[in-house]
Amino acid sequence: MKTVQILLAGLAALSVSGCVSAGNVDKTVELSVGQTRHLTAYRADSCGGTPPSFAALAPRLPKSKVVRYSDGGPSSRNSRQCGRRVPTRAINATGIAKGEEVNRYQDTIRIVVR
Repeated sequence: MKTVQILLAGLAALSVSGCVSAGNVDKTVELSVGQTRHLTAYRADSCGGTPPSFAALAPRLPKSKVVRYSDGGPSSRNSRQCGRRVPTRAINATGIAKGEEVNRYQDTIRIVVR
């Protein structure tokens, strides 16, 4: 019983700490091992600025055990903060191992590799 109480207390602490979990994702990306799909896109710090290069973004991407990141090239996306479509750098993900992760990029994304 004490183990259950400790487990519940730990889960409660995590839920209020603002950690990323599968319950609060903005989107889910599903792919197979070896498959590459668009994952997200990053804009410049200013709404009309030139988007960062993949080399500048790569060190800031979350570590992953299920995907490898690659440059998706120039793209664009609707930015809620800017209130319009802005230039971005697309980030692709290639499945490297079966599993599931939830990471914070510019959005919170659940990645499922089958």
